[in-house]
Amino acid sequence: MKKIYAILGGNFNPIHNGHIYSVQNIAKEINIKKIILLPNHHPPHRNITKTSLQDKINMIKLAINHNNLFTISYLETNYQKIFYTIDTLKKIRKKIGYYTSLCFIIGEDNLQYLYHWKEWKKILYFTHLLILPRQCIKKNNFFFQKWIDLHITKNIHLLHEKPYGLIFFSQIPFIHISSSQIRKNYYEGRSCYGLLPYYVDKYIRLKKLYCSI
Repeated sequence: MKKIYAILGGNFNPIHNGHIYSVQNIAKEINIKKIILLPNHHPPHRNITKTSLQDKINMIKLAINHNNLFTISYLETNYQKIFYTIDTLKKIRKKIGYYTSLCFIIGEDNLQYLYHWKEWKKILYFTHLLILPRQCIKKNNFFFQKWIDLHITKNIHLLHEKPYGLIFFSQIPFIHISSSQIRKNYYEGRSCYGLLPYYVDKYIRLKKLYCSI
């Protein structure tokens, strides 16, 4: 099979074991060569967080240290810009060409709102979508669901043979860890044992990052 690369974007505030274990599992499921973590300083659908961009990047580096599956992209780390996925994908495609298989990983909860994203129908012109399972997902509207059904595949080999254009729903186990709950735990002085990598926990405590939320 051809090499396949995947992108996981997000606020990573903080990065946690849900991020790490989920993408490691999906990498095994469909034989991904490299996971590109894409921290987004100013996503269009969220407010800028109190945690500095540098702190978030430092935590990512600690979380993936010595793990060759991961790398970091800094394409969405400009302080002054709002970043849209479609624009970032265009830049990545210019860099890697149109023959390398590329996947964009999102949760099933975020998939529900994909049709609100900028030029959302064009996203599959640049990448496959890999969907991570989530609980309590509401039903999509008819026309959006029809679009999903048109592009869905269960054939892992097609993700390698075609460079973009497909939607694949992962069968990996659901991992229920959220950054918001972790921040709340730190704020309330509760343990986050097992929720995030040891050195990330150590960094948060040293810097007292979530003393206020």
